[in-house]
Amino acid sequence: MSNGSPYGGLGLAQESAREWQKLQVGVLGFVGLCGVFSGGADGGNRPPWLQDLGAIAALCGLVLALVGVMLVATVAHPVARRPVSQTAETRRLVVGIVVTFIAVGSTAIAALTWWWPNTRTDTAVTAPEVAVTTSTGFACGTLQQIRGGALSVDVRGELVRVPLRLVESMDVVESC
Repeated sequence: MSNGSPYGGLGLAQESAREWQKLQVGVLGFVGLCGVFSGGADGGNRPPWLQDLGAIAALCGLVLALVGVMLVATVAHPVARRPVSQTAETRRLVVGIVVTFIAVGSTAIAALTWWWPNTRTDTAVTAPEVAVTTSTGFACGTLQQIRGGALSVDVRGELVRVPLRLVESMDVVESC
């Protein structure tokens, strides 16, 4: 018999469902990893609506993944005493697979909400301090710009312009 009864061989729907269960374990792992790598508890500087969207999408992804697992599991390992029709098994399997794909999409949306650009101003970037040696001398200060064949260095409030052709060495230093 190929109707999925425990007395005969497995039906096509049952065999397929057992293979899909392996994929679903991967989906649940993906949902779990997204939860683990979800970032800090403060949410960074994501807008509140984006934080809410991410939380709702993650929760929906988890619930849908569990529903998909249950639907496929009832086909892969039937517990009913009387055999279920092949059509009903196939329909349940297809719905379980579709729900699994929707769970993956929802979880991917939740993971993407963590990629909001960081626009914090408390981590100001400062220009590096450089030590410039030329054939005529030495200058140490904050690099301002490199333009027009010369570099400009702020040495204690005075802007020194050094032509690049005269530069023998330039090193980034901790402080001057």
